[in-house]
Amino acid sequence: AERKLYGFIMVLSWSRHVFLKFYLNQSTANFQRGHLEAFDFFDGYLTREIFYDNLKAAVLERIGKAIHYNPEILALAAHYRFKPVPVEVAQPEQKGRVERAVRYARSSFWPARQWKDLDDLNRQAREWCLGEAAERRWVQDEKLTVKEAFEKEKQYLLKASSQEFVV
Repeated sequence: AERKLYGFIMVLSWSRHVFLKFYLNQSTANFQRGHLEAFDFFDGYLTREIFYDNLKAAVLERIGKAIHYNPEILALAAHYRFKPVPVEVAQPEQKGRVERAVRYARSSFWPARQWKDLDDLNRQAREWCLGEAAERRWVQDEKLTVKEAFEKEKQYLLKASSQEFVV
C-alpha cells in the first residue's frame, strides 16, 4: 500500500529561496523538525515573522481575532526569536509567496518524480532546492538568481540561536 507523504515548504519572502522536505505524517514534531531543517538549509538564517495556515501545529483555535497558539510553536518561536503569524481563515493570498512556491514545486519538482524511499525523495528535494529552484531568475531583477538574492537578503535576516532546540 502506498503511504501518503506530507510536504513541508518554507520560502523566504524577499529572495524566494525555497526549502522543501517530506515527512510520513503531519505531527507537530515533524512540523518543528521542518523549521529546524529549513533554518539549517538557510545557513542558520530566518525571518522575523513566519506566516502559517491555520494548521493545528500552529493554531489550536481561533475565536474572532483571538488566537490560541499551539504551545509547541510558541516555544520554537521564543527560542528562535521569530513571530508566528497565522493568516486569516480562507485567505491564502495573505501568504502568496508560499502559495506560489507550492505551485512551483508541484510543477517543477513533482511531475514524473520517482524515488525508492523517503530518504531518496528528500535527497532529490534538497538537490532541487539547491539547484533548479536556487538557480532560477529572481523575480525582482532578472540579472540575479534566487541564490544571489538570498546572499543579499542575509544581512536583513535573524541568525538562529546556536543553542540547540530539542523537538
